[in-house]
Amino acid sequence: MKPNFRGYRPPPPRGHRPERSKPAKREGVDYETIFIRKGQGTSLSLLFLLLLLLIAAWATMQAVQWGREKIDPPGEPGSAINITLPPGVSTGGISQILEESGVIPDARAYEWYVRLKGAPLFQAGDYTFRTNSAVWDALRILEEGPSFIEELVRIRITIPEGLTVRQILEQIDETPDMPFSGSDFENEMRIQHVVSNYAPSPSAMPPGALEPYEGLLFPDTYFLGPDSTPEDLLTQMINRFDQILTTLGYAASPQTVGLTPYETVVLASLIEREARLESERAKISRVIHNRLAADWYLGIDATTIYLTGDSNITVADLQIDSPYNTRLSKGLPPTPIGSPGMASLEAAMAPISGQWMYYVLADSEGRHNFSVSDEEFQRDKAKCQERGLC
Repeated sequence: MKPNFRGYRPPPPRGHRPERSKPAKREGVDYETIFIRKGQGTSLSLLFLLLLLLIAAWATMQAVQWGREKIDPPGEPGSAINITLPPGVSTGGISQILEESGVIPDARAYEWYVRLKGAPLFQAGDYTFRTNSAVWDALRILEEGPSFIEELVRIRITIPEGLTVRQILEQIDETPDMPFSGSDFENEMRIQHVVSNYAPSPSAMPPGALEPYEGLLFPDTYFLGPDSTPEDLLTQMINRFDQILTTLGYAASPQTVGLTPYETVVLASLIEREARLESERAKISRVIHNRLAADWYLGIDATTIYLTGDSNITVADLQIDSPYNTRLSKGLPPTPIGSPGMASLEAAMAPISGQWMYYVLADSEGRHNFSVSDEEFQRDKAKCQERGLC
């Protein structure tokens, strides 16, 4: 007889023990799979976070490098150049003068540095700088006050509006005391070190392009020293070109006139060649815009003259199969056909309202008759021929 202790309950036989209940599995759920996927998700999240951190670090390094090049350009300082700062010139005015002269790479970076340093007002007068200088080097020269190397003669070269690259090379050769030749300048262009922010790189020009730098050498007066290099002049011209286009809002040209900034420069070069009177630039611009919008041939013989280099157009010239022959090829030519000035660049971005589709010379002073219909154009053309103007 087994003892009967109070509160004692003998265990059930081993074979009859009830099995522990397991949590019921929800239909379609595999807990092992969930566990594994959670682990994978954590790893993927960490990898994604690491990738973001690497991208942020790379972007930061690029931004720092970009900013440094704006205040301390790569390479050694270039040639000496004398610059006159007029009385009352502001910090912004000084920065623009230094950038246009190729002394500093970026006017805004200079202004930021001056504000950060709290530099005093500078004296007006003549200073001798070096091109491709760091911002602090230029600032040091200004802080020391006017200083001028008498032996450093300022060489002045003026590029008129409308000149082609070939004509600019001739202008360089004809300018007294130039420290380099037109051939040297051409060789510098072929190296393609200096590029514009508003044009394709020279190696990425449209098919059929004749001269990558055509239209990008802004017409203006430039100053050089006896040891200036072709790169110094090319940098000044491209920087000036970019500055003018920025001022005129060319970055918004796709929204404003439906053309890329470079295409708008091409159109401006046509205006430069076609308009003889200041008052007609915006009107000629409108005609070109209207013909482009209507998918008409532009029919501007100045593009063919640019192609042949001869102002006496022949019937054979008008049959040349080339994108520069706008009688046979629709749209704009691949490149500008000369260097447009400020007025033509402005007119290309702001054509006057009107429905004109044609224009033809009206008198020897350069006035044009503008017309909407072909009938009107034929009448005006007949008058032009009667007067021996076309």
